[in-house]
Amino acid sequence: MEIKEIIITEHALQTVRDEFEYLKETVSIDYAHKFRDDFPAQVETILPFYLKYSECRFLATSNKIYRNIIWGSYLIIFKILERKILVLGIFHTRQNSKKIKSFRRIKK
Repeated sequence: MEIKEIIITEHALQTVRDEFEYLKETVSIDYAHKFRDDFPAQVETILPFYLKYSECRFLATSNKIYRNIIWGSYLIIFKILERKILVLGIFHTRQNSKKIKSFRRIKK
């Protein structure tokens, strides 16, 4: 199975925008911009070795299609499909882990 592309879902982009706004108001504008600018670089690390990332323990499946990147205090959740990878969103580790279950419903 050869993965050809990474698709960042609208939900993922929205979670990055929401976190950017939160960081801008609570931490600093510079930190918020660094966070937003570093997100694409983190996503690019998925290919070509996407199987090196661990299965997302909050979204366990028998075929281990849900995986995550640990990025500081965040998890970047992605789903492995037949020929592409969907980046589903980011999740701050201090949030209620039950919220992450909603990532299963994200299609594109």
